[in-house]
This record gives sequence, C-alpha cells and structure tokens, in this order.
Amino acid sequence: MDALGPPAVGPVNPFSATAVARVSEDGTDTTTVVTVAIRDALTHLDNYLRTGDGATIAVVGDYGTGKTHLAVELLAYARRVAGPAGRAIYLDAPADTFLSLSRRFLGRLSRDAVRALVAQWRAEPASSAAGDGDPAETPTHRLARRLRDELAEFNVDPSVGTVLAMLLDPATEAMAWDWLMGYPPGPALVAAGVTARTDVEAGAVETMGVLALLHGRRHERFVLVFDELDRILSTAGRPGDETMARFARMIGVLASAGAFLMIAGLPEMLHLLSPDVRQRIGPIVRMSALSSADVRDFIRRSQLRAFGQARLAPFTEETTEYLTNLTDGVPRRILRLCYHLYQRAVQAGTPVTHVMVREAVRVQFDLASRQDVGADVRRVLTQDGWSYQRDHLIGSMRDLPVDFWVPLDEQDAGCCVLLSESVLKSEEVDELNRRVVAIRAAVADSEVILVVVGHLPADFAADLTATFSVEPIVYDPQTFAEDLSGSVKASMRRLEQVIGADALTSVRQRVERIQRQQTNTQRSIERLTYQLDEMRGELHQDFKGSRVDAGSTAGPGPATLVASPLPGRVARIFVEAIQALDQLTGFDRQLRDAFTPPRAGVGRAAEEGGPPLRSRLRSRDVQRALGTSLVLRRLIEVFRYGVEQWYERHTRDPHPADLEQLDRLCETYDGIAEYLPLFQLDALGDLPNPSEGGDDAVEPSDRSRSWSGARSVFDGLSGHVRQLMLAG
Repeated sequence: MDALGPPAVGPVNPFSATAVARVSEDGTDTTTVVTVAIRDALTHLDNYLRTGDGATIAVVGDYGTGKTHLAVELLAYARRVAGPAGRAIYLDAPADTFLSLSRRFLGRLSRDAVRALVAQWRAEPASSAAGDGDPAETPTHRLARRLRDELAEFNVDPSVGTVLAMLLDPATEAMAWDWLMGYPPGPALVAAGVTARTDVEAGAVETMGVLALLHGRRHERFVLVFDELDRILSTAGRPGDETMARFARMIGVLASAGAFLMIAGLPEMLHLLSPDVRQRIGPIVRMSALSSADVRDFIRRSQLRAFGQARLAPFTEETTEYLTNLTDGVPRRILRLCYHLYQRAVQAGTPVTHVMVREAVRVQFDLASRQDVGADVRRVLTQDGWSYQRDHLIGSMRDLPVDFWVPLDEQDAGCCVLLSESVLKSEEVDELNRRVVAIRAAVADSEVILVVVGHLPADFAADLTATFSVEPIVYDPQTFAEDLSGSVKASMRRLEQVIGADALTSVRQRVERIQRQQTNTQRSIERLTYQLDEMRGELHQDFKGSRVDAGSTAGPGPATLVASPLPGRVARIFVEAIQALDQLTGFDRQLRDAFTPPRAGVGRAAEEGGPPLRSRLRSRDVQRALGTSLVLRRLIEVFRYGVEQWYERHTRDPHPADLEQLDRLCETYDGIAEYLPLFQLDALGDLPNPSEGGDDAVEPSDRSRSWSGARSVFDGLSGHVRQLMLAG
C-alpha cells in the first residue's frame, strides 16, 4: 500500500511540463504504461521483425491520446531488436503534399546515408543477367544498368536507377540528389537521358519506395512511421482519385520492399481513404483513454525512474480517480496536470486535493467556467428570441435562485436552465435531484434543463435524466449552442401542450419571438460588418500603390481585377465569386439603375427613383439577405487581399512556416463564412430578376438553382484557393 505522506522530493519534477512525446534515437527518455493499443502495435511489429513480411498498420486516435508516444515505443523496440541490421525512421507528415513528405524522408536519411546504401548494394554480387554488358562501360553506367534491371519488376521509372548510380559520382552527386528531391534534372542528368518528372507527386512516392527496396534487398528491416498523415490527405478537402492512387502506390511499393509502415492520424483519416486503399492497410490500432489504474501506474513508474522509489504520493487513489474523470482519461492532459499538481503539492507540503485538481484543470486547459457558459446561454437565448431572467428566485428566500428562467408568456410556467460544476459524487446527484423537486413544488408547470460545466459520468447522467425528464447537457463549445437551443424549444412546446395554451396566444408568442430573432440577427450582421471593415482597414494600412479591387463595380461593367499579383487561375476564382454574388443579388445593378437618368420613352415609374428596388427593400427577408450578401462580398475581398499579400512575400519556394500562414488565412475565411447566415440568401432566389423583361432575365427556379451552385463556391473557396496556390 502506498504511503500518503509527503513525497520523496527529488532534484527535478518527475513529470514532463509539456506532456508532448519527443522522438529520440533510443526512446529511453519516456515512461510508458503498456496499454492495449501499445501491446497490439508491438505484437504486429514483432511479427514483422521475425518474418520480414512487409506490412502496413494504421494507428488512429484524437489529439493527445498518445499516438506519437506509441510511435516512440515502436521505434525504440525496432532499434533494440533489429540492431545494426535495420533502420527505423519517424516522420511528422507536413500539411502539404507527398513531395514535401518525400523531401523530409530524404533529409531524415541524409545524402551520405543514401550514397552509402547504393555503394553497399553495388559491392554485392550481381545476378548473371545484370552482370553481362559491354566491358567498355564505365562503372557508373554499369551500375545504372544493373539498378534499372533490378527495379524493372517493380514498374519503377528507369531514370531512378540512372540517378542513384550518378549519386556515387562526385561530379554529378549534387544534381542527382536534387532530382531525387523533386527538382528538374541538371545538364549532366539530361545528357544521361534523365527527364523531368511529369508527375512530381507520383515520383516522390516512387523515390521513397525505391530506397525501401534497396534496404529490403539487403535483407534489412526497414520501419517507417508517418505521423499525422491525415494532414496530407485533408489538405484540399476530400482527397481525389490521384491522391488516393499515389497513396495506394506508396503502400504497395513499401510492402513489396519488405518494409513495415505505420501511419498515424486522427480517426477521420480512415474516412478519407478510398475502399481500395483501406483494403491495403492491415490491422487498425485505436488509441483509448487511460483508466485511473493506468494513471496510478504511470505516477509510480515516473517516480521510480526519477527517485528510485515507486510512490503514488503526493497523489491519492481518490485524486487520481478525480483527475482521470475530469480529463476524460486523455494522456496528454493527465501528464501535463501531473507536473503542475506535483509542483503545487510539494510547495504546499500536502497531498494533492480535489480543489487543486479542479483549479489546475481550469488554469492549464483554459476550460470554460460557469461565467463563460452563462454568457453562452445568454447568447443562445437571445439569438432564439426568448425573453429570460437571470438569477431568478423560485420558491422561498432559503432556496437558491435558478441561473436562467424562461417564462411562458404571462402563465405561471416556464423553463429553468441550471448550471453545475462537474458531478462526480452520488451526493451531488442527490442534491441536484432535490433541487428539481423543489422547483417543481414551487412552479408545477416547469421544465428544468441541466448544463454540466465539466465531467458527468454515464451512470450519474442516467440518474439525473430520470429526474429532470431531459438528458443533461455536458458543455462542449462545438455543439452547445445547438444542444441548448433544441432543448429549450422542446421544453417550451411541452409546456404549451400541458397548460393548453390557446392557439392565438401561441401564435402571438411565436411572432414576438421571431421579431426578437430578426432584430438580433440584424445587430449581429451589423457588428460583423463593422469588424470586417476594421480588418480591411488594418490590411490596407501598409498597402502602397494603386490597384483596382477585385469585384470593383465603379462602372456598369462586370467585376474586374486589374494588376493582381496572384496567378491567373487564383485571381479568376475571386473574380468569379464576386461576379456570381453580384449577378444573383442584383442589388448593385438596381441601385445604379435607380440613379440613372431615364431614357426617352421610359414610363413615369422609372423617373420616381426605382420602385422595383424600393419594393424589394420593404421585405425584411430581403433586407437580411442583402445584408448578408454585402458582408460576404467584403469577406471575399479581404480574403483575396490577404492572399495577395502572402503571395507577394512568398512567391518562390515557401517554407512550411509560410504555408502555415496561408493555412491561417484560409481558416480565418472559413471561420467567418461559417458564422454568416448564408441560408438567408435563399430568399433572393424567388425574387424577380432585376433585369426582368430584358434579354438576360432569369426564371426564379433557375435563379434558385444558381444560388445552390454559388453557395457551394463560397463554402469551398478557401480550399480551392489553397490547392491552386500550392500547385503554382
């Protein structure tokens, strides 16, 4: 049994402050709890090391679940077992292309190592067929022919064998290496018959496979770990047929070479793969959460390694259980918290307490507090048009007020929203159940929605659901707004049915709520417009020179782009997006027509300031739709300007850090576009065309279909832009 007194204080904290796995040559700088996932992956690797049969496994898990740590264990095990007769390589896949992955692969091997590999392969006896040839051949030509012959059965580009042979010649070594890295061939390579690759992505995959083949032909074990491979597959949205074909080719060549490949990524990675590729992947290892027993084992192992004594103190069984629950057993969170909790406990000279755990979780992970969630509740109720009261007292003065009270018109009925910290003890469940009973005793016709800010075990959730009559909502910033909105609406509908509200009252309540929603939506659009104006001002602050904005409508012609630094295909995307928006709304055209002097023979209506425009603007739906379209237009313009500025700074060979800046620009566009209520644009699809009666008039049904196509352009704009920018 572990002592619970003060811990054995060593010179260092036995836990990592960053809790991020680091890949080292020997992998000894880690403390490992052997979970089911690690045990399964090591079993597959051990089988490969014994048999040499090429294989591919996939390791999937959410962020922080230990995928990289598992990779460290595999690499360390492979190096211990295979020894000098093996190679184990770890690659953190870039959020880019297979070419970038191949360049990292070659850099990890190093030019000298590849030269040594080819030289060792040359020293081995050749087959009789490969050995025949012209005695006048130079050693380089003879080696090149032999490599081409040996690699022919794998359907490899013959140029690869030629280039590998030229890697051994000091005069052509640099050019040969550049070609392997995906650059065009130099003069000496061209003279030897090597041409530029028509598909550099496929060539990059082939290069990795050939080097694995050279290792395999020497009967060496070759272990490759590609971590976060989903970055490549998800760079431009769902990968196309070409990407899948290259990926399948890579798996096939590495398996034929007798290599062991581990690909790691988020669970979504498997859904990005085509059925053909999934069939080529062997076992799938899924990372799982740590149990409280795993956490205690980890704490003891860490202190044994640091101090020579396997102690649980300053932690206790109760606090490790509490810690595991609050973190959902995610290894990275647990490791990081262990560092801070150990530090606090040593400084205080006391065991770790529940209060310490709660405070550390909130500080280190910036988790939402009750105040943060309260603000989100207010936002949801306001957007949905409900009237509500904060800290409303129900019952006697001895009772606690409810966090939110949503009354049902003037009836003595309504819906409560209660906020609670993590529910981890049965006593806390009993207290919440008593709270509901007291509320219903004071207001018989009431519904109560519980929002848990933290952790709620499944068995406690079931007990609370039975009392509350609605499942508690565990706060998740990604889904909370939708969950709460649906629960409140359902609760209010049930109350209307229970009290038998008359139809007229119900209609009046809904109309009032819709009016509040419209007002709130208009305010949101106005705030977003103001923020976009500020962003645009900041982007233009340092801009020099004259440039006509994409989509400029200074004249009657269509949107144009003058002197844009962007590649033509990218510039056209932005122009077409603005043109589609202008054509489908028709607002700019009607606004110009309203101020255009009437032509001879035009009726009185045109002289009175454009009645069609005034007629459209009477509709609140049209007002909201036009407001959304104007914000969307400005968003596209600002996004274009940001991409232009990025391109002017990184026109040639951008580095990974530069590409991350481009990613952030695209993510910013997506984040704001997602917030815009684009569904409101559908209201414009049923309106008369602004040029009604003219040659370019469009039927409402056709315009509705056009809106569907245009919205797909706006939704996928950032991904399309990034794909073309990387393609050059």
